[in-house]
Amino acid sequence: MSTPTLDKIQAGQSVQVTEIAAGQGATLQLAQLGIRPGATLLVRRSAPLGGPILVECSGSTVAIGRGMAHKVFVRTLE
Repeated sequence: MSTPTLDKIQAGQSVQVTEIAAGQGATLQLAQLGIRPGATLLVRRSAPLGGPILVECSGSTVAIGRGMAHKVFVRTLE
């Protein structure tokens, strides 16, 4: 089974970041939001029609565009 990306996760699910497949700039931008390998995220909202994804990370809620979220590989947590 392939590893899902953050843009494929439904609202209410908790995930752990396994890999970020992005360039240095995007990886740094995500790291500044607390999204880095090993981080646990809770997907709060996944907007329809290509809108942003709201995730909670380290007590903060941040919005991430679909393009950026597609570069964040995750595994779901029970």
